[in-house]
Amino acid sequence: KMRRLLMAALAAASALGGHSAHAQAYPNKPIKVIVPYSAGGVTDQYGRAFADAMGKKLGQSVVVENKAGANGTLGAVQMLNTDPAGYTITMIPIGVFRMPHITGAQYDPIKDLTYLGSLVGFNYYIVVNASSPWKSIADLVEYSKRQAGPVSYGTPGAYSSQHIAMAQLGEAAKVDWTHIPFKGDADAITALLGKHVQAIVSASTVLPYVANGQMRVLASLGDKRTADLPDVPTLKEQGYALVHTSPVGFAGPKGMDPAVVKKLDGAIAATHADPEFNAAIKKMGLVPMHMDAAAYSVYARSIHEGERDSLKKLAATVK
Repeated sequence: KMRRLLMAALAAASALGGHSAHAQAYPNKPIKVIVPYSAGGVTDQYGRAFADAMGKKLGQSVVVENKAGANGTLGAVQMLNTDPAGYTITMIPIGVFRMPHITGAQYDPIKDLTYLGSLVGFNYYIVVNASSPWKSIADLVEYSKRQAGPVSYGTPGAYSSQHIAMAQLGEAAKVDWTHIPFKGDADAITALLGKHVQAIVSASTVLPYVANGQMRVLASLGDKRTADLPDVPTLKEQGYALVHTSPVGFAGPKGMDPAVVKKLDGAIAATHADPEFNAAIKKMGLVPMHMDAAAYSVYARSIHEGERDSLKKLAATVK
């Protein structure tokens, strides 16, 4: 009997040792990060800068896979069927916490994901074609009130921060807009350049088009003016108490080995401190917004639970 107990104890120790050895060996093959938007936009550019920097920190290649559609939630959906070994993770836009309240979702953002950390937040802008007559939000609102038909605007997806911001602005200004959802910033920009929509709400992907004179920015959506466009007033400055910034983090599936999570969390922190990475995100017009795995997990819960009532109300009225 004693021998059986000893053998059982040795087997258990061996299993634990194997688990620990797996975490120590991680990563021993390439890691895939899902970017839930189309290629070319600032979110995709950020995903690729992240993959490059993380690959160097982990000593293993990190590759991007674009999965556009479903309002930026396809990465979270993918996690439901992903091996929790840490070789497939996903970018988490803020919409991942919101969509379950608005349209329902296949995943539960609290139970089905392991949060790894966040690195940046986005600056958002309301942008028109440079050939348009509008120079301010007041101009756009006045035009919308005078016209028989509503102004059309594009965003990277239904119920994105950009969509919610414009819906709230329409409610505050008492005007109707027509929302056209796209699969990412790049697609919305193409539509604005082609004059298929009259405005877009976009991240800093628009900055080169503003610089070359093809687009005009009417407002930024942050709490204060951005370093990239210091002459552009915020919505707050133009009389609308609306602020939208979005931390964008990373998560894996539920059930990940805490030692692997710790390794990824550490690599994210090291990436946050990397001057080369910081120079890259600055060029993209992104704002450093680092949260470690624990803080990001708390943030995820607070956003998901804190916005429930307001989002359900908005979902009932939004266009």
